[in-house]
Amino acid sequence: MSDSSDIDVRGQRFEMPSALFAVTKSLGEIAYEKLLDMLLSGELMGGTTLQERRLAEILSISRTPVREALGRLEAEGLIMRHGGRLMTVFKVAPQDFIEVFNVRKLLEVEAAGLASEAKIDKALVERIRETLLRLLDVDEPSAAEHWEVDDMVHGAIAEAAQNTLLANMIRDLRRRTHIFNTKRIPQRLRPGTLEHLALIDAVAVGDKERAQRLMAEHLENAKQAVVGQLILGRPVS
Repeated sequence: MSDSSDIDVRGQRFEMPSALFAVTKSLGEIAYEKLLDMLLSGELMGGTTLQERRLAEILSISRTPVREALGRLEAEGLIMRHGGRLMTVFKVAPQDFIEVFNVRKLLEVEAAGLASEAKIDKALVERIRETLLRLLDVDEPSAAEHWEVDDMVHGAIAEAAQNTLLANMIRDLRRRTHIFNTKRIPQRLRPGTLEHLALIDAVAVGDKERAQRLMAEHLENAKQAVVGQLILGRPVS
């Protein structure tokens, strides 16, 4: 039996990560995190050609999880595929991430307002609150566990806005900033979770102005943490 549960709202199925907290990393996840560290540290420079076999040897892992990791990095815009096979590293520029966060703010502030007007499902809100409170009680949740919860909050608000194009655009942009999880900006774990709680409560009671303000502040705080990591080379609280 699975430890997680889910809820169906307007045809959108949300998995509730109630088993937070007992996730074993797959080989693909391990390969992804190692390669991501190499990209962000500059060990794999922009323009570097990536060979699946060579990377598998460097990581001492089989080619299948490396292939899976490369697929994720490609989806996040960190590597490029040429001619269907050749892959190269895309230069990670701080300005690119700043621009993504700026666009996310425009879209997600709008989504928060629409979701407030639409009255997000009460059962879903309660399950989200319970999951966020559980996250606060965990000493060191993994990056994957935190991302599940983060995705649940932002995804629920985007879906509640009842605009499919808007929700899809938000999902794509969030994937591009996925690399900055709590492993890389750990100082954002507790503040971010508390911001999520306040945000989901504002949406739930239909306080449009507050929900939009809280979403803008939340994304600005996340952006500043990323800027500190990329430009200053140190955390910004």
